[in-house]
Amino acid sequence: MAPSSERFRQMLCYIHQDDLLRPQLLVGEIMLLAAHLKLGFKVTKAYKMDLIKHILSLLGLDHRYNVPTGKLSGGQKKRLAIALELISNPPVLYLDEPTTGLDSSSCSSCVALLKKLASQGHTIVCTIHQPSALIFEMFDKLYTVVDGHCMYQGPVRELVPFLADQQLVCPSYHNPADYLLEVAVGEHQRDLNELIHAANKKYYEDVDRHRYMSSDDMARLVESIKENMGGKAVVKTSEALAAFAAAQFSSFDYVKPSPQELALEEIKALSGGPESADPDLLEKNLRPQPQPLAKAGELARPPNAIRSASFLMQYVLLMQRILICAKRNYFLLLARIFSHIFIGVVFGYLYMNVGNNAQSVLGNYVYLYGSTLLLVYTGKMAVVLTFPLEIDMLTREHFNRWYKLGPYFLSLISFEIPFQSLCTAMYIIISVHLTGNDATDSFRIYYFMLLGIMASLSAQAWGFFVGATLPTKLAVFLGPILAVMFSVFGFCTRYIDITPLFRWMWHLSYFRAGFHGALNAIYGMDRPFLECPETAMYCHFRSPKVFLKYMMISDVHMSDCLILMGIVIGVMHVLTLITLWHKLNKR
Repeated sequence: MAPSSERFRQMLCYIHQDDLLRPQLLVGEIMLLAAHLKLGFKVTKAYKMDLIKHILSLLGLDHRYNVPTGKLSGGQKKRLAIALELISNPPVLYLDEPTTGLDSSSCSSCVALLKKLASQGHTIVCTIHQPSALIFEMFDKLYTVVDGHCMYQGPVRELVPFLADQQLVCPSYHNPADYLLEVAVGEHQRDLNELIHAANKKYYEDVDRHRYMSSDDMARLVESIKENMGGKAVVKTSEALAAFAAAQFSSFDYVKPSPQELALEEIKALSGGPESADPDLLEKNLRPQPQPLAKAGELARPPNAIRSASFLMQYVLLMQRILICAKRNYFLLLARIFSHIFIGVVFGYLYMNVGNNAQSVLGNYVYLYGSTLLLVYTGKMAVVLTFPLEIDMLTREHFNRWYKLGPYFLSLISFEIPFQSLCTAMYIIISVHLTGNDATDSFRIYYFMLLGIMASLSAQAWGFFVGATLPTKLAVFLGPILAVMFSVFGFCTRYIDITPLFRWMWHLSYFRAGFHGALNAIYGMDRPFLECPETAMYCHFRSPKVFLKYMMISDVHMSDCLILMGIVIGVMHVLTLITLWHKLNKR
């Protein structure tokens, strides 16, 4: 099976070097969430709970079931990351430096755990730098890379004899791993090209030695596999063995450690043996065979077929995760709410009672501009860091087939859009009442609120796109700059005063659409004359139509503004989804 094939990718999981866990979730909650996503809902919850307890007990985390992941130690976080992937019982686990950031005791425990998993049928592949002698001896096979070339590959126990054959004698008191690194960096004045050539020669000699198997070796191999699989009959050809192994690996049957290790070369040698498959025997082995829960820790495979959660259930589960995290980390949400309330009160008292005053039309004009500017900035900057902070976690969970991109993105905007709309509505209700813009027709306030929400959501969509496209520092820097560029049109400069080179930005500016729409909501739609104070000698803008005509927005329709902002929201969300898909699927 080629490593690049889709079937092979479905059989492996990748565990990142960093502990990519959401600190708000409890250990039991995140394990149950992973079980729901990976196993689907045709598997009973009772089985999932048994599986979770079994895995946590296997990894020594059963006593931390109700502890938030943010309060776990470094070694416990590493074990929890492994436990999350063991739910789907992947045949192959890739780990990127699993001992990084751990103390010596935690390092030994982590590698011992990986050794135990390897003895239970998993293939464990991990990178490691400068392991101690104790940890180094736990590994079965070693692959050393220097300058992009293999300097040694083979059993760990054969490393020291191999180096001795190359006139590189490792002292008995020296850690072989440290000695090998010293050779790799050139401390022993040895030509690495000769060592690389010798390693390749040794590898091909080992391959030739195990290319074919005798009948006795074949019988021993089959008996070993049969013992690992619980005494069931097994097939005897390479193709049938591959299919049989894939079926067994997906059966969630955690078997007991085998007393003897099967060499990889022996399994490869099956390709040179006789090809006499028994279809009836193969079908029998591939058919699910339920087993009762074993007292010794063996776990029965589920009674129903294993299928990951559907699109809808993935969306529901991810939405539930977002709500739990938001409930337990509510400070940021409260800050967003109170900031809108506070600025609404400040703006309200700053522009108090300008709404129906013909002498204060320009003051109300500035209030509407400042409101649109506030809603655009809060909408964009509140989410611009969402993807830069979550992209590593999203990449790991998506690669390990927890969920698809669609449900994740849909659940995210399903939370952010209503929340930002709520914040916008609270600001407008407070500020509109204090400024006196609600003194006339109430439907104008509803239109103003709708336009403010659409402007804020347009900026939010831009924030998602900028955050998904650019690195963190660049996204924080360019986000406000883009908002300033779009905010220029419609307030400081009239359309006839814009250089023809930049008039296209006037037509595409969602800020201009929101601001002009708000002006039409307040002063358009045949609004009657404004009140002119008795102390004023003359009110030039007593007629709202005169003001709109003077600002050259009398022919702007709110429907056009709403359509433009709706298009911006849809297009930017689609572009964000495409950008994320490209990042998650690039090779």
